[in-house]
Amino acid sequence: MHALVVGVGDYPYCRGAESPRPSEGVGATMGELYSQLLSTPASARMVADWLVEHQADDTVAPLGSVDLLVSARRTTTLNGTEVKRADHDNVRTSMLSWLERCNEHPQNVALFFFTGHGYALETDQLLLLDDFATPGKPAFDGAFPLRDTHAAVLSACTARTICFFVDACRTATAENLLSTPPRGRALLDAPPGLPAVRDAPLILSTSAGASAYGDPEGVTRFTSALLGALSGQAAERRGPDGDWVITTHLLPVLQQLINPPRNAGGAGEETQHPQETGTPLGGVIRQLAQPPTIPFTLGCRPREALLEAHLELTPFSRPAERLSRPPRPERWHDRAPAGHYDYSATFAASYAKADDRLFLAPPQVDYDLPCEAFPKDLA
Repeated sequence: MHALVVGVGDYPYCRGAESPRPSEGVGATMGELYSQLLSTPASARMVADWLVEHQADDTVAPLGSVDLLVSARRTTTLNGTEVKRADHDNVRTSMLSWLERCNEHPQNVALFFFTGHGYALETDQLLLLDDFATPGKPAFDGAFPLRDTHAAVLSACTARTICFFVDACRTATAENLLSTPPRGRALLDAPPGLPAVRDAPLILSTSAGASAYGDPEGVTRFTSALLGALSGQAAERRGPDGDWVITTHLLPVLQQLINPPRNAGGAGEETQHPQETGTPLGGVIRQLAQPPTIPFTLGCRPREALLEAHLELTPFSRPAERLSRPPRPERWHDRAPAGHYDYSATFAASYAKADDRLFLAPPQVDYDLPCEAFPKDLA
């Protein structure tokens, strides 16, 4: 696997920049429409770190290289080396080098991840880089068209699998200020002819006309969902006793993971709906060394039984690895390896013991155990 990871949060010519900006001109007007971002540099760094930690020894697509470009207020390093800022020239140079590495073997996997501001066109999306709204230049010279870039990569890249993950808003903030739609500046010229069909998903973090969200003190929702999916929540098992693998069929799981529960706090009420284009064919991009760890939320029905319930979750094949929880009013949130389990609730007095069999499978499990109350004393 060869990865190119781009994160833009510090936009020097946009609202809130540290350095003084021009106050007049179209570029200044465009720059005023876009603010600085905090979660996008952190997200790009987290994706790169995750690849280094988790993909390095993969048996299907071990990490061959990761190139990280980040524009942030503070200098970013990877493996002790300072990374370059994500301006148009640097991203173009890195993309050409990335393609060379991807083309070294026909079984390679090419991964491209971008997070930053986006601008929606009628049939495309522009992704805004560090030098967007540079004084003295057309504002969108510091942006590149996504679909043209994706098509050019498909034509130029011979890797068996090409994954594009794009984490950006799909709104048109400046459409009322422009006489014609902006074009951006291509990162790559597409070779002549149509690209060959191959396993090539293009996953967008949100739906057309909608925003993408992030935690100013953390990462974006899409990054969190994507890394959760790649870590095992999108795992599939090849046969009853086969290996657990991650394939390019990621969208259904991302759609489940990206919106936190309404009562989680701090996430707001906005929903986000990833979409996909391209041609995902279900090829394997990771093989897990062990069963994935599955988040679960378990409880009792009726809910008030939790106040007295001693809960236990016992794996069929490893009973010594039993998990348990004492009575509490809230449901049980934890993680356990995928597999078959006995789930039971025992009580001191008010309810009969209850149990059931569960299969913890990706992406997550949510279940309430039916519990029967003893009849109340009629005396």
